[in-house]
Amino acid sequence: MKMKLVAVSVLGLMMTAPFAHAVSLNSDMEKLSYSIGVDLGKNIKQKQIEINVPALSKGIEDGISNGPLLLTDEQMKETLVKFQKDMMAKTSVQFEQKAKDNQTKGQAFLQENKGKPGVITTSSGLQYKIITAGTGAKPAKTDTVTVEYTGRLLSGEVFDSTEKSGKPATFQLMQVIPGWTEALQLMPVGSTWELYIPSNLAYGARNVGGVIGPNETLVFNVHLVSIDKKK
Repeated sequence: MKMKLVAVSVLGLMMTAPFAHAVSLNSDMEKLSYSIGVDLGKNIKQKQIEINVPALSKGIEDGISNGPLLLTDEQMKETLVKFQKDMMAKTSVQFEQKAKDNQTKGQAFLQENKGKPGVITTSSGLQYKIITAGTGAKPAKTDTVTVEYTGRLLSGEVFDSTEKSGKPATFQLMQVIPGWTEALQLMPVGSTWELYIPSNLAYGARNVGGVIGPNETLVFNVHLVSIDKKK
């Protein structure tokens, strides 16, 4: 394992004690040095893992000066490898808990939502509500469709929308999440529906795009603009 790759992980640590002294920030080099330090500190804090700040500072100083080190290369490697393993284990536990929490929230939402006026539940567990009833044709699974849509988490956070690009999206119906494939085959062109998609018909236990967590139930507002029938 390369020490440089291991050292990157050390940026994901949290300061536990104040370590500050007066500095001059007059020259470009001083400003650059301070800016690098702030960026390092923010990255360190983000992971919320305890470290000793004076020891970190000493390590940076010794690494830059090429002076004698307080630990051997082998000792540092062992320490960093252990840290990586601990971080991976912690991340795994957090991921599993997040997946469990999202699953529970999604099931509770869908259970309550299915009793609301206008909400239809299919045999797969997909739920939808007709906002505007279209009168056009319905797409087949092999068709390409053009849609306008906004996707939200149960928290209300928008994770994707055609409004960002200012134009509809076009894709083959077989190449999207199962909840979309099922729902759009039921929609006549011109329809606007709100879809409530359980995680098993969405992205399952995956993290997607840094926004959609594991086992997330998703809500989409979808307008079916047109169909391009497979020749």
